[in-house]
Amino acid sequence: MRSWKIGLALLLVVAITGVVFAAPIRIGTKNFTEQFVVGNLMATLLEDRGYVVDLRTGMSSTVLRQAMEDGSLDLCMDYTGSMWLAYTGHAFKGESPEVMYAKASASDEVRGLIWLNPIWCNNTYAIAITKEFAEENNVYTLSDFASYVNGKEGKVPFASDFEFYARPDGILGLQLHYGFAFQPSSITTVLPGLTFEYLAKGRSTAAMVFGTDPAVVKYNWVVLQDDKNFWPPYDLCPYVRAKVLEANPGLADVLNELIAAFPADPAGARAEMTALNAKVDINMMEPEEAAEGWLRDKGLIE
Repeated sequence: MRSWKIGLALLLVVAITGVVFAAPIRIGTKNFTEQFVVGNLMATLLEDRGYVVDLRTGMSSTVLRQAMEDGSLDLCMDYTGSMWLAYTGHAFKGESPEVMYAKASASDEVRGLIWLNPIWCNNTYAIAITKEFAEENNVYTLSDFASYVNGKEGKVPFASDFEFYARPDGILGLQLHYGFAFQPSSITTVLPGLTFEYLAKGRSTAAMVFGTDPAVVKYNWVVLQDDKNFWPPYDLCPYVRAKVLEANPGLADVLNELIAAFPADPAGARAEMTALNAKVDINMMEPEEAAEGWLRDKGLIE
């Protein structure tokens, strides 16, 4: 639907909206449900407001970040903790969500990347187990889980996606922080979204999840408390190349309007994002359909 507009964008000025195009706005997403949804939220809203977009989905975090830095992408939504830890190599020192956002924003501004207003949904990494396992073994925190794994000499089946397996704020750092170690053969690495299947079907004892994953609610899983504060805040925020903002003066206002449609309080924002993700993962809607419906419900498009 969008591709035929891209070449046209290089030639036209949309007189009705006043939007001036230097080029199509290239939007990137990572390779899991929430990213597909927010990518389509931005693309659909911007198209409605007269912008031409080129939506590119399904990248790893590393590829997405590199594309933003080298200018082959113009806009994405990413997570404050990812930027601060995974992309720029800082350590988490207990920063609040607000301080983490401020640090990420200030650090990227010197790179010509401008962070706009955030959704305070904190889609943190987490470890989930079944309610039955938690009750039978009295495991409710990551410290409890570390003791359990050590008691089993690391022979506890665990499902991780490939990125979590490799990231410094993933399974390697988690084991160091909490003082436990899986047997390498006990870790299964799968594509994003498939960790749920391993836990739901009893093929793993625990699985990597995200804070806004609807599967956690669907299966009534227990999310282990990060009682030693390993993970930083992962609040979701659009960021844009400064040159693109300069070429499109109204762009920041439109994106901030999108962000303002989410609840301001973290619990409400997390619930809203979880419900949006559920439309795709549970109701089996296409991300574009889910995004368009949400934008209509919020009165952002007609």
